[in-house]
Amino acid sequence: MTQIESDWDAIVIGAGLGGLSAAARLAKGGLRVLVLEQHVYAGGYAHHFLRKVRGTKIVYDFDVALHQTGDLTPGRSMQRMLENLGVMPQLSLNRFDIAYRTRGPAHDLQIPADADAYEALLCEVYPQQAKGVRDLFQTMREIDTEADHGMPSEAALSSMQLSLKELLDAHIQDERIQAIFSTLWGYIGVVPSQASAFLYARMWSSYHFSGCFYFKGGGQALSDAFVRVIESHGGRVLLSSEVTGIRTEAGRVTGVETRKRGRFNAPVVVSNAAAPLTFHKLLDSPDLAEADLERVDRLPISVSIHQAYVGIRGDATKLGLTDRGAFFAKSYDFDAELRSMEAGDYRAQGWMIGNHNLADPGHAPAGRSILHVGTLADGRLWEDLDEETYRERKHELETYLISRLAEAIPDVRERIEICETGTPRTMQRYSWNPAGAIYGYANTPDAHSIHRPEARTSVPGLYLAGAWTFPAAGFTGAMSSGYRTAGLVFEDVKQRDSTTA
Repeated sequence: MTQIESDWDAIVIGAGLGGLSAAARLAKGGLRVLVLEQHVYAGGYAHHFLRKVRGTKIVYDFDVALHQTGDLTPGRSMQRMLENLGVMPQLSLNRFDIAYRTRGPAHDLQIPADADAYEALLCEVYPQQAKGVRDLFQTMREIDTEADHGMPSEAALSSMQLSLKELLDAHIQDERIQAIFSTLWGYIGVVPSQASAFLYARMWSSYHFSGCFYFKGGGQALSDAFVRVIESHGGRVLLSSEVTGIRTEAGRVTGVETRKRGRFNAPVVVSNAAAPLTFHKLLDSPDLAEADLERVDRLPISVSIHQAYVGIRGDATKLGLTDRGAFFAKSYDFDAELRSMEAGDYRAQGWMIGNHNLADPGHAPAGRSILHVGTLADGRLWEDLDEETYRERKHELETYLISRLAEAIPDVRERIEICETGTPRTMQRYSWNPAGAIYGYANTPDAHSIHRPEARTSVPGLYLAGAWTFPAAGFTGAMSSGYRTAGLVFEDVKQRDSTTA
């Protein structure tokens, strides 16, 4: 194993997008940064995995999580941040005119990425509801518009205590339009009656006001670009380097312990690990963080996911799956769907399928296709299962998910060369997130953004980044979090140096 210097200006635990974003800004700002990642890939949920067809040289390249992303048109906040970090110039983008397909008991629409076109489509299809539709879209524009100095607008502030359902009810009563507009609720993991209107509006706006994109090369291309920035500015990203503890002396952070590489020292540690894990399992003296723990332990954990990654022979588009991403609602009673999820009855839930070849050709071998299918899950139901029970449930789940693909491609089972099915246990194993949570804390009105643990903790030198702190989960939320956390580190380093001088 290569010998690595033991003393650094800052150490980042976890190479998820929050950790990578923080490390990139810290490194560009002149700090010597070490990133320690327990997995063999950088990126967290923004990574790819390869699978070879047994007995052949055929290899499929699966993107773990990225289906599309937004907020990347010039001048938007994420685009500016990635430009400032030197990440954006390394990336190429595929841009889509259609954001997604939405289908329910009484609707089936291809939704334009452009908000004006989307609004016009709904007014055309539901002319009797046109006024409410126009008012709703105007509200979304007002929420998206920044006030002075980049602060949230009055409309945004007003939405912070509302659920998505309450926001929709103020404009639209038609359950079909409400379901269409809230199609993307799975992207924040909370049904409309419990989802933060503010966070949903932010996520929705990132696609419909600022472009719907996919990074060429996928989530791994994004993560690798961050790694190059970090290492080109004197930092290091070490994979297969599990952190086992955060060390303190006299009440402040002094470094970390790792399973295989020993101890590394730094006055600053940024944890991209889950907040409960950071405080209860990594921090050597959890009592030091007593001021943080009330919030860390009180907030509800987000959902997890059931997801199958499938490689098939043939062109999926010609075979019948013509949607890059499609969302299917079994009913318009999303609260009933939540109860089904909590009971483990995924057959009563909606689902999402996608033809990845339409997002970014080239990840599947010639003449083949990559398909995705998934539905949200209560990760607690997959905990404490014995191995035999776990394997049985996973097999049943996989069979069900493939049946959803078969509705688009009837002979899909005969075409499958690779099928990797992820459960909440899978998500927990690779992310270390409790119950395999994919969004950190739940994105409800009383647990979103401003309600989450502070990035600057009560332990001097210890900071949080990623989905478990401000501002939000998801790709853009995690990257924004890391960038902001790095700014707080610079403020504190400057204050510390000034006091020392």
